[in-house]
Amino acid sequence: MVRAWARRARWAGTAVLAAMSLALSVTPAQAISNGSDVPSTNHKYSYTVAVLAPVIMCAGALIDTRHVVTTATCVRYLEPSDVEVYIGSNKYYADGITKEVTGLDEHPTFDPSTYDNNIAVLTLDSPLTPAEISTYAIKTIPRAAAGSSLPAAGSYSDVTAYGATDPNLTLPDLMQHAQLRHYTPAQCQTYKKNKLTDSMFCAGDPAGNRDLCPGDQGAPLVQAGKLVGISSWGFSCGLAAPNPSSPVFTRISSVNKWINNVVASTS
Repeated sequence: MVRAWARRARWAGTAVLAAMSLALSVTPAQAISNGSDVPSTNHKYSYTVAVLAPVIMCAGALIDTRHVVTTATCVRYLEPSDVEVYIGSNKYYADGITKEVTGLDEHPTFDPSTYDNNIAVLTLDSPLTPAEISTYAIKTIPRAAAGSSLPAAGSYSDVTAYGATDPNLTLPDLMQHAQLRHYTPAQCQTYKKNKLTDSMFCAGDPAGNRDLCPGDQGAPLVQAGKLVGISSWGFSCGLAAPNPSSPVFTRISSVNKWINNVVASTS
């Protein structure tokens, strides 16, 4: 089922409220500024989904035909019936399909004060069918294995989402894509004033141009065909100094064992 303009209207009507709440603190991170459009002919990033909740739109990654990972901050205090997943289009408001959510599992040790283990698994009401996967060219994304190393410092990963592209909350017509460079854990701790836990890492743009903005929390970060992180917290939408504005991601390899357990219990 497609709920095009109703969903777009709800996001537009609540975007200012959501952005204000995100901007008032070290916020659950946000969307892509100075990214590039993902054309409808490019299905490489079709694992990227929009997570539609009452107050804010987030992003997420489709990890199999029935499960999506996003941030716990995106769906905290919500019931599964409050959340829907939009998938199968380079436009979050047209040409795709909306799936209901019947399960919402937040990491049991998620800490909202530090954003440690900031991840949730959404279970769709039914698995995507072969016909849906074929019609909408939907892909799932494999995950970095539990305990695996982070991508090398200086290497780049792809981030994709549908959120705002600047501090004025300009909404893109198309999914946005950018490449972000991985920093060393020591650099990340310096940039983020020693606020990173073992479940976090950061990646950004040394020039300070490519960043995340409102609507991109949960955005998947992918390297070598595997999901290595989802955006968790950060600032600026490209406004702050280059290094401190680097988005912080939840490290998939640190929470993958828990994800596997949720998937096994809800499949």
